[in-house]
Amino acid sequence: MDDQELIDLTEQLAVELTHVSQFAKPPIRGSQWDQASQGAVQNPYWEIVRRMPTRENWHGSASEPDGHWVGEPYSVMRRANDAGLDRSSLCGRYAWSIPSPGSVAWIAKLTADCGIVEIGAGGGYWAWQLTQAGVDVVAYDLHPAAEDNKYVKGGPYHPIQAGDQTAAAEHGDRALMLCWPSYSSNFASEALKAYPGNLLIYIGEDWGGCCADDDFFKLLDAEWDALGECPSHVTYSGIHCRLTAYARRSVVGGSSA
Repeated sequence: MDDQELIDLTEQLAVELTHVSQFAKPPIRGSQWDQASQGAVQNPYWEIVRRMPTRENWHGSASEPDGHWVGEPYSVMRRANDAGLDRSSLCGRYAWSIPSPGSVAWIAKLTADCGIVEIGAGGGYWAWQLTQAGVDVVAYDLHPAAEDNKYVKGGPYHPIQAGDQTAAAEHGDRALMLCWPSYSSNFASEALKAYPGNLLIYIGEDWGGCCADDDFFKLLDAEWDALGECPSHVTYSGIHCRLTAYARRSVVGGSSA
């Protein structure tokens, strides 16, 4: 299916599901995160996600898209999974974190004067969204999108240069962005060690989650200070993804030791 067909099917299935399910809730139109893409911006991933059924997060403070289509009848979940509307399929096709308009705008404001170097950019979906928002993005990845790539199947949505974490060393004048770096390797910590600049955009789960290695979080604690967390970032139900900006400690005051 193409992007528009997936968008249409998502809305159709969500309506069917909420008529019969006691678990899933329909998207809350007009809520903070349920915003349509603006103007000429193309963001099919978001247009799918914002139409998905939702579930309250664990503390009941927000509704989150249900990437598993939990509820009855089974036929609805089966049609969603067969079409590639489950979280795993959508992540492989687009990106492992959801680039809502609010998240993109938040990053764009922070990086308007410096641009971004994204290491491990996958298919370049986040880079594409940020470029549409006026951000100058240089993106690197060593593993091209392909059907046999279990992490990245869609794209490229943005020009991707072949390069590993050491490419961060060449772009100290840009903000470094890491989106869902693997927790099964030292990729994230090596990228942060190589990076000579002062602004980090990190999108993923915290220490102990499914992103980045322990040394990455140790380095964050030792040398970086959080500037803030995006209040409009959207994540799948049960996935504790955050969008946070960090400044090197020597820049915001104090020692980097």
